[in-house]
Amino acid sequence: KEPACCSLPWKRCTELQLLQKLWPKQLHNSASTMAMAIYHLAAGIVLLFVAHNVSAASEPYANVTLHSPLMSARVFLPYNDESEDSQYYVGSRFEHGSMIGDVVYGHKTVYGREMWRTPHDASWPESGVGLASEFGCGDDGPTCAGKGDITNGVLGYESAKNGEPFLKIGVGALIKGSCPDCLTDPTDDYKFNSPYKFYRQPKWSTLPSPSPNEVSFLHEESLGDLGYRIQKTIRLEGNIMTVRTILSNSGKKQFSTPWYSHHFFTGDNDPVGPGYGIDLGLSEYGVRASAPLFDQPGIGLGWAEDLNTYANVTMARDGSISMRMSKTIPEGVRLKAEFLDEQTITLTDGSFTLHAPNGLSVEERIPELQSQSRNPFIYKYNVYAERGTLSPEPMLLLYLQPAETTVWTQHLKFTSPVDARFLGAPFLSMYLPSDWQNPSFMYWRSALAVALCSAAFAG
Repeated sequence: KEPACCSLPWKRCTELQLLQKLWPKQLHNSASTMAMAIYHLAAGIVLLFVAHNVSAASEPYANVTLHSPLMSARVFLPYNDESEDSQYYVGSRFEHGSMIGDVVYGHKTVYGREMWRTPHDASWPESGVGLASEFGCGDDGPTCAGKGDITNGVLGYESAKNGEPFLKIGVGALIKGSCPDCLTDPTDDYKFNSPYKFYRQPKWSTLPSPSPNEVSFLHEESLGDLGYRIQKTIRLEGNIMTVRTILSNSGKKQFSTPWYSHHFFTGDNDPVGPGYGIDLGLSEYGVRASAPLFDQPGIGLGWAEDLNTYANVTMARDGSISMRMSKTIPEGVRLKAEFLDEQTITLTDGSFTLHAPNGLSVEERIPELQSQSRNPFIYKYNVYAERGTLSPEPMLLLYLQPAETTVWTQHLKFTSPVDARFLGAPFLSMYLPSDWQNPSFMYWRSALAVALCSAAFAG
């Protein structure tokens, strides 16, 4: 007899049908809640593998999914000689090894792809995802403002002629003058957001990892006396994700460059509006009471609107700043606020906490910024927003002499007050219908299933 599934959630119905085929006698004879829990848990093992295989088959871009008992994150793989799948990002702006998104915590998703630059074009400079990072200051020109010769993430640009190669750190060798905006601009400036043609195919290597919840990449490029080497390691453990970057100057000339992670952040595909917010970890040092809270140069240049129209920004006595969205950002509207610039002296550690309407929060800090006495340093602190992203952008400034190496780590903590009730005993959530499809607890259900089923067979 087929089970009566009409009143049950679809997944639980499927589990009952599977178990009827796999374990019919026990299913029909079961009368206790504990027995049903065992059946549900055993089916969870089957569904875990089915769901994993379906997800992998439906994703057209090369990727690995990192898992912990609480969450998962997808890392899109950069190009290598052995790759047979398409790459999610092959543009000329963002670091190819930084495409980290589709973060699922409980039944909540952040850093998804559906709200940003759709339909997706892998070669378009802006088409990054999640933690996509860039070497540079996010402006046009081969250099960035500040003391000394600060490059806009490019090496050898000014000395190259049109048609000759230059290096974009984290991207590879590009051809000067090959971007669409280059053809109409007489200034010969570097265009950070226009697609350049590649001089040669960039290559990345995937390094052996000590555990399945970690992945590491290696990339290096050189051009004459210029060169760099990048190693990136992404690790997921519990509700903590760490992204460690090691940058080396492999050339014979020193260089300095800003770096930032864009943070293409939305929650459950909700457009940026009420329910979104940021707490910025800015300190009182370097912040004058009479100074404006932030600058908005994009308004004067005609491409941005006033942030105050869409958000309430407040400052505490210690200089910490909070921003809460008060109005949904329409299509086509862009906002940018500069809270710190290259002239500000501050003890900020570059931290922030992002809040999504679904209740999920993401706190990031970069421990290496705790002290201003060593490389790297804080350079700027911007916030960018559109309908499809709320992006805090603390910028680091990196100085590297030949053969010098510097290291920094993004430490991201994911929390949700709704799901925190189960952190002590997550497996108890299997008894709540609203949490039955919560992937965070799949591991607990599966592990408990093995133990209970083993005991049942032994008995």
